[in-house]
Amino acid sequence: MLAHANPQHMHEMVMRLPADHSRVSRQIPRAHEHPAQLQQSKSSSIRLLQVLPSSPATLCYDRGRAPVSNRLMSLLVVSGIDKSFGGDTILDGVSFRLAWGQKLGLVGRNGSGKTTLLRILTGRMEPDRGSVQYAKGIRFGYLRQEQMVEHGLTVYQEAEDAFAPVLAMEARLRELEQAMARADGSDRLPSVMEEYGQMRERFEAMGGYESLRDIRLVLRRLGFGEADLDKPTRALSGGEKTRLAMARLLLSGPDVLLLDEPTNHLDLEATEWLEGFLRDFGGAVILASHDRWFLDRVVTTVAEIDSARLTLFNGNFSAYWLQRQANRKRQAELHARDRAEVARLMEFFEKWKNTPSKRSQALMRRRWAEKIQQRMAGRPAQEGQSMRLAVKSRIRGGNEVVIAERLTKRWGERTLFEDVSFLVERGHRVGIVGPNGAGKSTLIRILTGEELPTSGSIRLGANITVGLFAQEASGLDLEATALENMLSVGEMLPAAARTHLGRLLFTGDDVFRRTADLSGGEKNKLALAMLAWQRPNLLILDEPTNHLDIDSREALTEMLRGFDGTLLLVSHDRHLLDQTTTHTLEIRDGRAALFEGSYAATREERAAWRSAGRQIAAGPAGVSPAARHGGHENPLTAGLNSFQLSRARRQAAKTVGALESRVAELEDWVRRIEEALSAPMPGDDVVQLSRDYARAQTELNEALAKWEAAITYAHGIGAAV
Repeated sequence: MLAHANPQHMHEMVMRLPADHSRVSRQIPRAHEHPAQLQQSKSSSIRLLQVLPSSPATLCYDRGRAPVSNRLMSLLVVSGIDKSFGGDTILDGVSFRLAWGQKLGLVGRNGSGKTTLLRILTGRMEPDRGSVQYAKGIRFGYLRQEQMVEHGLTVYQEAEDAFAPVLAMEARLRELEQAMARADGSDRLPSVMEEYGQMRERFEAMGGYESLRDIRLVLRRLGFGEADLDKPTRALSGGEKTRLAMARLLLSGPDVLLLDEPTNHLDLEATEWLEGFLRDFGGAVILASHDRWFLDRVVTTVAEIDSARLTLFNGNFSAYWLQRQANRKRQAELHARDRAEVARLMEFFEKWKNTPSKRSQALMRRRWAEKIQQRMAGRPAQEGQSMRLAVKSRIRGGNEVVIAERLTKRWGERTLFEDVSFLVERGHRVGIVGPNGAGKSTLIRILTGEELPTSGSIRLGANITVGLFAQEASGLDLEATALENMLSVGEMLPAAARTHLGRLLFTGDDVFRRTADLSGGEKNKLALAMLAWQRPNLLILDEPTNHLDIDSREALTEMLRGFDGTLLLVSHDRHLLDQTTTHTLEIRDGRAALFEGSYAATREERAAWRSAGRQIAAGPAGVSPAARHGGHENPLTAGLNSFQLSRARRQAAKTVGALESRVAELEDWVRRIEEALSAPMPGDDVVQLSRDYARAQTELNEALAKWEAAITYAHGIGAAV
């Protein structure tokens, strides 16, 4: 049974339930089944639930054990939602249902209405028309992009607040234990013991003492060490507050999760951990994100908001992307045919409208042309423009681009990295990864001269020109206009600057807007436009995808793929890393190592390096700069006799051949899945095929990266390939 819920009442009805590790298969108690506990929750100042759940390997909320009637019903029904601001229509007739176990990815360009829809679903905003209905007794959790935490608490206390009902019950159990001791032998003892038994049963069903372990586990997974637990929340950065809100909400256990950009401020490990949970979470999820890798591995349905309308696609993000491209290609072809037909009909009308014998025919053709135009206007809008940008080097730099030798950086007693040595050669595309706070951005600032190392050195090679994209586009003059910032690059006339900005979708008077008034995505695009005009041969990008929507990220990916110089890229966007990098530099626990291959291709090797606790690197990246700089001996063949070298060359050629065959097989697999996805089929088949497609793409990218590494090594030792 569905009922229109009062949002405030819905929020107050939330119970925060910890995991029960000892009994994985169980039914979570509902708030309305325990009114006494609900009252305790209210008195404990439980705030609006905003939840991210945990990995099933750590916290086990077995939603699959819900009654069949619950699992078959719609948890949420949205009917005909309209919303406008001023004269702008943001949502137009949005309708959909959310079923138990469904993972819905909400996608669309920046400003398309995703956050507005989430606010309407949670009752934080009223629609102009339409209704939102919730299944009775269902608990919602909402994660906003900007989170609030209590400033009077420590990190641990803030997370502990998720278990207020459990802690209140624990306090009551202690009181009852004391009451039993006092009532020993009296008539009150049986009633006290009965209450104690009932309370203890509910306490254990809600996770009991394991809750305290869960708190530390979740905080650690989201990047908070033991030393952070007593830190006051008022001292946290914005990103740390968001992660703390995640930890607090993660421990609360809702039925439905509404998540607005949940991977913001998460490092790659935390993102992958969250990914793992959401895949197996038995409740329902609505997830707004621009992270296509994350979406690919989590969602089963994609809801696209485009031109204020919502369209549903079965499958994950890759399946949606293929369907969208095919749909838009068909729409474009149909639009072109209709436009040509209108032109033909109107040409006849204009030619014969004043000829009495042909006038009636001319008028009929005009009426038919008007009907076609009405039909064209009723279709979804054609795909909007995407940013177009290319970067080409102005001059060719030396073979050695970045040389780090025994580089160390400390902050007080903390060592970010120590004794790090690596060489980046011309044409290398290096993805720099590691946990938040590991020192990735610090390494960039040392390289660009903004900071000094504690010891060691890092320097640029001969004729290297640097183009830097600082995090949050911090190099922009916020008081200047977009055009003035562009002109500050130099050697550019205003007309050329406006044309260049137009490629980034700055049109008309947009170029005269004060930079401080631009959105985060617009500032990033402006910084990228300035970077492209400089035409450096070394691009250094620190989190360039922040605030960019999926279409803009795709355009950035294509820009970097077409760049003919050397790239250093700090990013949490795994799709971008996998599509644009040839090497991976990982910084972690005070150490760093350079691996040959993209993020996905080096996953196993990096895991081995982490577990071994020592620096290793693949192929030529493992050779120290000193060995490369001194003498003329090839470090790849040093120490090999002629027999060993001959055998190594044969093996390298064999490896290249095997990988080429594997790449061909995987390309054929991807092609066959793409053909299957373009044909009509049942929804379940689309979901399975989309999962196969994501796996095939991942395996193909890994195989290509291994092939590139193998052929580089083969050439390095003189093998015939």
